[in-house]
Amino acid sequence: MTEKRIATTAELIYQVGQLEGQIIQRQLADIGIRMDHARLLHYVGETPGTNQVRLAKYLNVQPATLTNMIKKLEKQNLVVRRIDPEDSHQRQVFLLPQGEETAGKITKTFHQLNDIVASVNLAQQGSLCLLSKRLRDYLAKLA
Repeated sequence: MTEKRIATTAELIYQVGQLEGQIIQRQLADIGIRMDHARLLHYVGETPGTNQVRLAKYLNVQPATLTNMIKKLEKQNLVVRRIDPEDSHQRQVFLLPQGEETAGKITKTFHQLNDIVASVNLAQQGSLCLLSKRLRDYLAKLA
């Protein structure tokens, strides 16, 4: 006799995240970029000139990890770092033309996934979004 197991909410959220990651990774492979680099390029595209401190916090990575990521993207002519004119200890990150093109492709990929989520009825989608934000904020306080 097989026992039907009910997945917990945490398991379901994890599974959804894993499936989204697989879909995005498959699409990003066509662009030739990794997920962590895609998130970085997308964020810098949305907030040009962001400093490395904010970027590391957004990506939830250590400063040294971020520096290595940026160095790789600099070698690919996707981003450039500049000294912040208001604080010489800070570095701002900007997209180069090739980075803007790549970020556009990444944004298109993210929008395609959002379209899938948007296919859920609007009331459910709003509840899911609100619940996800509350959960993220609560977990961020514990992290």
